[in-house]
Amino acid sequence: MNESPYPPPRKSVEYVSRYAQYLNLYHDEALYKELKSELSTYVGVEEDFLVPLAGSSLALTLMLTYVKVGGLDLVTTHPMFHALYRLTNNYGLTLTSLRLDKDTFTIDIAELLRVSEGRVVYIINPNNPTGNLLIEDPNTLRTVASRAKAIFIDEAYYEFSGVTFKDLVMEFDNIAVLRSFSKAFSLAGARFGYAIVSRRLKERLSGLMIGYEIPITTQAAAVGALKDLQYVRDVVGEIIQTRENSVKKLREAGVRVIDTMTNFILIDLKEPCRTVWERLRSEGILTLCLQNVEQLKGFENYIRVTIGRPSEMEFFREKLLELTR
Repeated sequence: MNESPYPPPRKSVEYVSRYAQYLNLYHDEALYKELKSELSTYVGVEEDFLVPLAGSSLALTLMLTYVKVGGLDLVTTHPMFHALYRLTNNYGLTLTSLRLDKDTFTIDIAELLRVSEGRVVYIINPNNPTGNLLIEDPNTLRTVASRAKAIFIDEAYYEFSGVTFKDLVMEFDNIAVLRSFSKAFSLAGARFGYAIVSRRLKERLSGLMIGYEIPITTQAAAVGALKDLQYVRDVVGEIIQTRENSVKKLREAGVRVIDTMTNFILIDLKEPCRTVWERLRSEGILTLCLQNVEQLKGFENYIRVTIGRPSEMEFFREKLLELTR
């Protein structure tokens, strides 16, 4: 599971405890206003450009629903977040997949521009499961936005990469930036996320929801985290430091690790990963083996490993080297 190894912010726990008594309600206006205000300050955009959501999973299903009801085609990269392969198939969507370079996992910008015309484009930046940035130049997205019906940029790992295209939302009315509190904010169990969107796209997406989807306690947890940003920054810094140390040690041992700007690493085992995955699992180490994802044929040699605490990553390194030597 791609989660934070550290507990939620103390103020999140305090806010959840304070608002648990209101779980008989769908909505608390004062709490929601506080959430929008704190989120606006953190993101650096006006509240009108924000859509709080019950997890980034809801953001993805909203995107797919938007594509479906509009009779549109979807453009994604390959590989991408594995759950979306199943969802796009079950939604009956026409999918155009841009295959990333097999060695560097970079994207062909010229091909992206060609296939984006009149379609909805979904890009995870940095990408999951590869961990690398696909787009860094905002002018590239400006060109895509001028051709595409809409662009959804998934910035679930923004706090780890520091790269964002949120300001383009104020320039174009067809761009949405999606973010999550599951990783950097240590709130995976709360299921909170949000979208930064133009007013036009906000109206379209809001029309695809019933309303009051976010539980009172989830809103409270998010507000608490936003009031405890130093803790969030400390956690992100610790994870990045552990990530860099882990990558360095693995590479020194001869292991190929893909460059990453996220809270996970992608490792090339040079052989199908299922056997190593099973043995790691027997040691209590959970990873994602791409061989186990039917749609990721061609990437069978890779495992994705979420960054844990330093002692956990040292244990993982030792066991991995034992199994691959």
